[in-house]
Amino acid sequence: MGADEAVAIRIAVLLQSLEGGGAQRRVVDLVNEFIRAGREVDLLLVELRGELRDRISPAARLFELRPSGLSLSKYLEREVPDALLVSGSQIHDLAVNAMAHARPMPLILRADSHPFRTFPWSMPRQRLREPLRRRARLRRYAAADLIIAVAADVASAIQDALPAARIMVTHDPIVTASFIASADSQVSFPWPDDPGIPLIVSVGRFALAKDYPTLLRAFALLRSARPARLAIIGDGSPRERQALVRLARKLGIESDLALPGRSDAVAAWLTHAALFVSSSLWEGVAGAMIEALAVGCPVVATSAVGTARELLTDGQLGAIVPPSDPAAMADAMAAQLDKSRDKSRLIAAADPYRPNGQASEYLTAIDECVRTFRRGRSDVCAATEASFGRTAPIES
Repeated sequence: MGADEAVAIRIAVLLQSLEGGGAQRRVVDLVNEFIRAGREVDLLLVELRGELRDRISPAARLFELRPSGLSLSKYLEREVPDALLVSGSQIHDLAVNAMAHARPMPLILRADSHPFRTFPWSMPRQRLREPLRRRARLRRYAAADLIIAVAADVASAIQDALPAARIMVTHDPIVTASFIASADSQVSFPWPDDPGIPLIVSVGRFALAKDYPTLLRAFALLRSARPARLAIIGDGSPRERQALVRLARKLGIESDLALPGRSDAVAAWLTHAALFVSSSLWEGVAGAMIEALAVGCPVVATSAVGTARELLTDGQLGAIVPPSDPAAMADAMAAQLDKSRDKSRLIAAADPYRPNGQASEYLTAIDECVRTFRRGRSDVCAATEASFGRTAPIES
């Protein structure tokens, strides 16, 4: 690959940690694809923890950003990569602050969640704080040289608020061959096998954004009218788990609820499911929803889920409901359970999220961003790159 073809020879990728959530796995896979394409990658970690370290290519250089040691600004000054790609919205502020006074390379923010969040009236503190947090998110996006959005819904929301922002949309490679292969895995169900009782599945960590209390309340309404079972595949702290168990007990659905924790057999659970439900208050791209479609499982999702309208073609391939509305969700769940499904159409809806050169799209966009940046700051970039030394990466 010639110098003219690969403008961004060395790319720094900022990631919170190496814990094995779906978003982190997709970023690590992206890093590996960059390296296979002949680029050098520095992976910058706010926290050096998580089981994904063994998944990273040995060619990647790892740096841990320590409060008392190497800071992001110090790394950028000493190493001067060709571009900085920030993987998730929870660490955008770290990168924007580090580049507030000097920017020797372009800043590229990956928009992995919707910038506008809706909180129910039962969360008054979050409702009051949200306008300030929304403005802060948009200020961070305004500081970027390029925004790479994981969903059209996310991109359009940012573009409407920031008309001058440079934004591209790319679909993450979510539906991998290994995921499809795992659909035949064995699943240990906590109930006797009864094909006459539909299984409803949701997937994700126990967190505020997922709004599982609304899902439990909706399931309780559904369960009062017909037999059904609910499994939430994911994990969280013991306190968060106990809160869900207490609510299930209060609603009288504890015997029909399973909380099996994290699982490598998500595809198998979804294959056995009659319905997938996402109750999120906000989400960028719902990987589990896309995986559900990929195995032919119909979907109910809130309108706050990025890609919901795009993937479900405004409700034709599933139901879209308002967030924090148990009654609307219960009605939609009942309607979907009674509806005949076109499995082939559901599977086809997930096709854009199969591996299909997404890393190449990223690299093309990053290269063009670097070219534009250098045309405006060529003298500054040359002087900066000649001035600074190198910092030793983490020993592998």
